[in-house]
Amino acid sequence: MPPRRIPKVRSSSTLASLLLAIMICSLCTGCGGEDWQAETYPARGSITINGEAPVGAYIQLHPTGEATDVRDSHPWALVKEDGTFTLTTYEAGDGAPVGNYAVTIRWSPDVNSPSMADRLDNAYSNPDQSEWKVDIVEGENELPPIVIEGATVLDNDKAGKSKKLPPGPEMGN
Repeated sequence: MPPRRIPKVRSSSTLASLLLAIMICSLCTGCGGEDWQAETYPARGSITINGEAPVGAYIQLHPTGEATDVRDSHPWALVKEDGTFTLTTYEAGDGAPVGNYAVTIRWSPDVNSPSMADRLDNAYSNPDQSEWKVDIVEGENELPPIVIEGATVLDNDKAGKSKKLPPGPEMGN
């Protein structure tokens, strides 16, 4: 049986390509991480609509100044049975980054099946028209209560059939 031969590098460009690949891999190590995340601070609040807690309503904060982080994350929360909510940006209940925000509210007919349907008929879903502004600061944040009186609330069947889309920015924002 003839002796096994060790493959030779065929050209300097192959060697250069291999070295380049190794350098790129070593530079990328640790790049994924969580370096893009902004520092968050606990933030919670409460909401009532016509005197009731809108269980499962989706509260979202929209930065009115600079983006919260490189991914332009938007803190959000779902309203609990007692009308309270705790904001989340990256991990459940972690709060929100420091900044100024407009608040929007959407109330899906079925909180277990998110959709564009809104029991509030998109009356409070446009951040440019929001009447609620909040400031998140370092430390604990207790947001002022959101109290909506005289709101038209569609029953689940009518909200599910609503074709009206919210006014505002194009999809993807």
